[in-house]
Amino acid sequence: MLIEKIYKQVYAKMQEETGADDSVMSDRLSALIGTPIEELDKERLELLLCNAVIIGQEQGFVNGFRFCIRLLSEALG
Repeated sequence: MLIEKIYKQVYAKMQEETGADDSVMSDRLSALIGTPIEELDKERLELLLCNAVIIGQEQGFVNGFRFCIRLLSEALG
């Protein structure tokens, strides 16, 4: 199927960028934890989880948008 072929070609090209993005996201997530987990109260834990989800959602959107643009350029080019 053509869409699968395009997906594999575009996705394979994005692997290096995704790895770099994952590293940056990991650094951002690591920076959130300044207190040992044992010392977190419920409110602080909820805040940490919400911030972590926001970081993941943001990165997912960026990666999805990049993939969409590359997919469109491959399909039209």
